[in-house]
Amino acid sequence: MPHPLRIAHCSDLHLDGDDYSTNNQSPSVLFEKTLQQIKKSDPHLLLIAGDLFDSNRADDNIVLWAMRALESLPFKVFVIPGNHDCMQPNGVFERHDFNTIENVVMLANPNGEIVWAEDHGVAIWGKAMVSHTPEYRPLSNCPARPEGCDWYLGMGHGLFVGNEKDSERSSPITLQEVEESPCDYVALGHHHAAMEIVTDIKTAAYSGSPTDDIGKGHTFALVKLIKGLAPVLDILTLE
Repeated sequence: MPHPLRIAHCSDLHLDGDDYSTNNQSPSVLFEKTLQQIKKSDPHLLLIAGDLFDSNRADDNIVLWAMRALESLPFKVFVIPGNHDCMQPNGVFERHDFNTIENVVMLANPNGEIVWAEDHGVAIWGKAMVSHTPEYRPLSNCPARPEGCDWYLGMGHGLFVGNEKDSERSSPITLQEVEESPCDYVALGHHHAAMEIVTDIKTAAYSGSPTDDIGKGHTFALVKLIKGLAPVLDILTLE
């Protein structure tokens, strides 16, 4: 029986962008607070589901500072690009290789890829967004559960539209795609307000943005997976 898995999940930090918050704290300050609070929760790993940076023109000094902040964490971090920092020539993730950081894995393949947190028996799948268009489907073509994993996690950055008929929106995610995902939990980004997508068979969630006070305000998620039980999802507000 695999051990229970504790996951921290956040997205839409928008570093080096305009302040989304009304409390006059910069995204960088709120990012530091987010990492401090996540460290206290002692997760096995952290998923950052897109828009770590506000644009591909993010200042290189801010990018290097964020890389050092992630490197200081005592657990592995998995990152996908979002619509603000998508994979583009001379974009932020082209200029700076996050995969040079020992504890950080950037999922940089536009067709999707599976990476591993071997110490915990975890396989993680996700795609690198190249363009924010209706043709881009964040959860499409997710491979079957890999052999040898205890837990299978998905990551996607896009707009939950519910039904296929509404899929003309850019980077759409449908309820059917969530339900058909082979993953034990799907970590989503793009909505700045936290939102759970729970069905009889699957759980996905938007963690909300720690740097935006929309909805519950300044949120991230902690998820606990126990074999044979539904994921336990806790949306937390920054202290």
